[in-house]
Amino acid sequence: MTARVPAYVVLVVEDLDRALDFYTRILELRLSHRSGSYAQLDTGVTRISLYERAEMSAVLGRPLRAAHRDAPAFELGFKVDDCAAEYAALVQRGATPVVEPTDRAWGQRTAYVADPDGYLVELAQDLRGAPTSP
Repeated sequence: MTARVPAYVVLVVEDLDRALDFYTRILELRLSHRSGSYAQLDTGVTRISLYERAEMSAVLGRPLRAAHRDAPAFELGFKVDDCAAEYAALVQRGATPVVEPTDRAWGQRTAYVADPDGYLVELAQDLRGAPTSP
């Protein structure tokens, strides 16, 4: 395979409207486009897409179970400049808190919230002064 940078990541969600509310209102990501049970967010080189479970099930020709909230199947990580401030803002806008900002031995402060389907969203602040872009 010659591709090295993923074009998009698709999260299989139960309810597209509910997921879009989280990603556009709470995370403040911009909706790029929506078509039926599929939506794509404007997140740069690697886009985040959302696809309703029932439609993905039809495409694959088999039933799909949701990930269990105690066993999340996926995490989206975002680099931020101020983990504590971003975490507080997300929780205030309605995100489900999972782990409060915590300093990690590897030189980052991280925090976690969950989306409506139980997928983890990590906020990561570099404490060593390196730029926040990957």
